[in-house]
Amino acid sequence: MDIRYLEYCPPGVPFYDVPATAPSDADDFPAARADLAPGWTRTINSHWVSLVPDRVTLPAQGWKIHVSATLDNAGRVLDVVRQYCEPRDIAFKFIRGPQILRRRNGKYGDRSASGKFIALYPTGEEQLATVLTELGALLDGERGPYILSDLRWRSGPLFVRYGGFALRTVLDASGREVFCIEDPEGRLVPDVRGPGFRPPEWVEIPDCLAESLAARNAGTLDDFPFRATKALHFSNGGGVYKATDTRDGGVVLLKEARPLAGLDDADADAVTRLERERWALDRLAGLNCVPALYDYRVGREHYFLAREFVDGPALIQEVHRRNPLVNADLPETEYTAYAAWATGLLDQVEQAVEAMHGRGVVFGDLHPNNILVSADGTIRFIDFEASSAAEDECGQVIAAPGFRAPEHCTGTAVDRYALGCLRLAVFLPLTVVMTWSPAKLDQLIQLVTGRFPVPADFEDRVRRDLQAPGPARAGAPTGPGSPVWPLSTARDWPVLRADLADGILSTATPDRDDRLFPGDIEQFRTPGGGVNLATGAAGVLWALAETGTQAPPEHIDWLIRAAGRLPDPRAGLYDGLGGIAFALDRLGRPGQGRELLERALRLPRDGMGEGLSGGLAGLGLVLLHFARTTADAALLDQCLELADTLTGRSRAGKRDTAARPGLLHGGAGAALFLVRLHEETSDPTFLHQAVEAVRTDLADLGWPPGGDRSDQAPWRTPLIAFGSGGLGMVLRELLRHRDDPGLTAALDAFRAATRQRFMLHSGLYHGRAGVTLALGHLRDGTETTADALREHLAGLGWHAVPREGGPLFLGDHNLRLSTDLATGSAGVLLALDSVLGTSGSGLPFLPGRTGGPDDHAA
Repeated sequence: MDIRYLEYCPPGVPFYDVPATAPSDADDFPAARADLAPGWTRTINSHWVSLVPDRVTLPAQGWKIHVSATLDNAGRVLDVVRQYCEPRDIAFKFIRGPQILRRRNGKYGDRSASGKFIALYPTGEEQLATVLTELGALLDGERGPYILSDLRWRSGPLFVRYGGFALRTVLDASGREVFCIEDPEGRLVPDVRGPGFRPPEWVEIPDCLAESLAARNAGTLDDFPFRATKALHFSNGGGVYKATDTRDGGVVLLKEARPLAGLDDADADAVTRLERERWALDRLAGLNCVPALYDYRVGREHYFLAREFVDGPALIQEVHRRNPLVNADLPETEYTAYAAWATGLLDQVEQAVEAMHGRGVVFGDLHPNNILVSADGTIRFIDFEASSAAEDECGQVIAAPGFRAPEHCTGTAVDRYALGCLRLAVFLPLTVVMTWSPAKLDQLIQLVTGRFPVPADFEDRVRRDLQAPGPARAGAPTGPGSPVWPLSTARDWPVLRADLADGILSTATPDRDDRLFPGDIEQFRTPGGGVNLATGAAGVLWALAETGTQAPPEHIDWLIRAAGRLPDPRAGLYDGLGGIAFALDRLGRPGQGRELLERALRLPRDGMGEGLSGGLAGLGLVLLHFARTTADAALLDQCLELADTLTGRSRAGKRDTAARPGLLHGGAGAALFLVRLHEETSDPTFLHQAVEAVRTDLADLGWPPGGDRSDQAPWRTPLIAFGSGGLGMVLRELLRHRDDPGLTAALDAFRAATRQRFMLHSGLYHGRAGVTLALGHLRDGTETTADALREHLAGLGWHAVPREGGPLFLGDHNLRLSTDLATGSAGVLLALDSVLGTSGSGLPFLPGRTGGPDDHAA
């Protein structure tokens, strides 16, 4: 999963929101609020406090000094640095509070930023040398994590790198902000902050750093008996490598731990966890389910553990390969064989867990990625960093989503709870949803027992391990037609549609400035994320209106105000002002929509990609919409100019390097724009260019099939955001105007790809709602397609959470609820209405249907 999502899960809050450790004045270091020295200016943002003397003019870039610290010594180190810098007029900044420092040094923190607590900005190389010498002496003996991107000054907590002093950024082709410095020719180039000291090639190393650089280069591991041959995983705590034992040529698994870095929820660092693993492997030596421990030693400040290398896939990979519910290539006749295999494997896991408990060891982090399956079918447990002594009755510190034990579970009960989750996950890998309601556990159990011939005591074992009571009402249905998901026929849709709309509206927070409706974490990570069409208020209000619910006027007013005050807006359809303008026009505010469109057209386009989401194609479709609704010929002329720019890039071979094949970021979006232009102008050139655009996407998606791994080709992913789902919809529109057997064959294959039984997410961009919408758009009138639609409509209930205000859906990664268009309930609402409603709603510029509702879909 994307570990960034964990940061936006405040405890007790059902929605993704600002980080639980969001700073407040009360949490700051005292220095953040202390009285300023005369002639100094203070600036505070969400992470940093900057203190700059008015008498000093800093260069735009140069050699900067970072000071590392731990949670224990940070306050003391900060006091020393401040007392040193202020009388010498040295500008500096520091992390404003312990919570932010903890997160930066945490297990899931950015490796290149880890340890950076204070940054000092010398005005030149002479001052750099002086500060390193004097401040280095003052801080000698203080500890802090090694800063991987920097060069360490001697043995203390000072580190040095060349980089930007002033904040200069550009947007790359995908809209991501990139930090920049200036090269000797005056061009802005990326300010690389990777996990290694690599100054720009044109920069000379100052003489004062010669000793440190020599020490770094001399710090080899000549006496280290292991040579890494392949990196398997990196985290802020270290790395995992496949390695060779140079003494005998044997293959080992080598784990690296960085001192003071990779903090977990209990503030234990990576070394502490590696020592736990060493203890567990030693105590469990001789068990067939546990790899053998070979070595444990220190090398160049890091700790290393070498153990037996286990060759075999993780259990989750075997589930995806063998499980007919998860692997759509397998026939339903495989359910019986799979149930027998899975049951036998679960018996092995239970026996292994009991054997570890018999040795007094709690594994502590049981989930399908920590179990490997050997070719002979036996299992091995890996990653014992969360292990503990059974007699200590420890609670769980580290856990994968969907396998975390409740707080009342301690000691061996932690592993038993995870085993109960695993019993469900090998059949339906969606245990993360069951914590939302007792009804969700009932639903998961019935989905498993209804599809797989599991042993008669399966449910009893699950409930025993989870310490969960029986269902609230004996025999109560929890699949389609139940209170969890009351949709069994198309006739149920009007009532459910109203319930979904009520659920969305019940979450509105008009008193907030950043977002009106809860949605994806991109609301807080991207400019305008809480306002735009994809993750913001514009998409939610538009979807409500398109599906028959009048948007409250005060909510539309909120949208207009929020869009008007965006400080650095984007211009695109899904990510910017273009999409908001389109939504306002559809919401009955055409004047305000036109104003926003004009603002969008004034924004620079050099950094825009070609795609639909935030690129030229999406903006072009918005222009075309307003040209049609206003009959403004000037707007159509601008639209044609934009199309010329778009196709000119293709003719020049300047492809969007960040493009991903599919509707939102690939050639499919450009093709949709060109098809609509053809419909507007009857110019066949646009149709030819649309064909070229989809052929580019087809090639990038691995179509036509070929090679030994054709079954892994990206076209088999039927999602809207990327893959064949969105591209198939555009192909359908294109083939209305042109007969092409090759494109028709691709369309038929993409329609078949949408018949997947299992989807990890429910959202429009990356989940079942989008696949449902695509399949509804591609329907061919066959019973096979109708069956697939029924499967998807029922499957959406897997992610539905009953709530007092109305049901809501889990967002991406299923950790929190979402209401936005891209990942949440608004997208589900739109997809369902596209299949079951009467409005013909669908994606912008891709109507879902031209006829009536599909009465046979549900």
